[in-house]
Amino acid sequence: MTEQLAARTREILERPRPEESEEQRAREKAVVHECRYLMRLLSTRRRSEGEMRGRLAEREVPADVAHEAMARIARAGLIDDAAFAHDWVQQRRSLRALGDEALRRELEARRVDAELIEAALSDGQTDEEQRCRELVRSRIDHRDRERLREERDGSHRRRLSRRLDALLTRKGYPGDLAVHVIAGELRAAAEDPAA
Repeated sequence: MTEQLAARTREILERPRPEESEEQRAREKAVVHECRYLMRLLSTRRRSEGEMRGRLAEREVPADVAHEAMARIARAGLIDDAAFAHDWVQQRRSLRALGDEALRRELEARRVDAELIEAALSDGQTDEEQRCRELVRSRIDHRDRERLREERDGSHRRRLSRRLDALLTRKGYPGDLAVHVIAGELRAAAEDPAA
């Protein structure tokens, strides 16, 4: 068996290679060049397939070269949109405290499939309301608590409520959830001096 394998290997290596045309060599050089470009992109952070295709389109790479470069990157196992979406969600939730809607928009902008987005948002999901509450609590400091307890006209409460609502809107939390959480947290902050 080993002798047959060795003989077959020798036969393949000794077989004369067909001459490549100048056009084939130029195409291969272009594909390798674009593969290197994609590898540089991937060396900085994980990227979605759609993002990389978009970058090749921005560079006006011919479709056949772009397709072959993407196929080689995929064969090498360097494209995994599911893992990309999962990592993106986990990182943006922990670092930026973003809500699901904001995360959905970001992943759609990176051309990730809707099914993969939904899977990433539900995978290991902590409660969105709890994340929202934690974010609101982190933005109500001890001075705000004192003013909420002392005020009689409600002006600070309204100002703080608007500021928190704007924050939650930017972070992608639904409006009804934001109103519910802000009201509850402001009420708790005004009532509990130890909070």
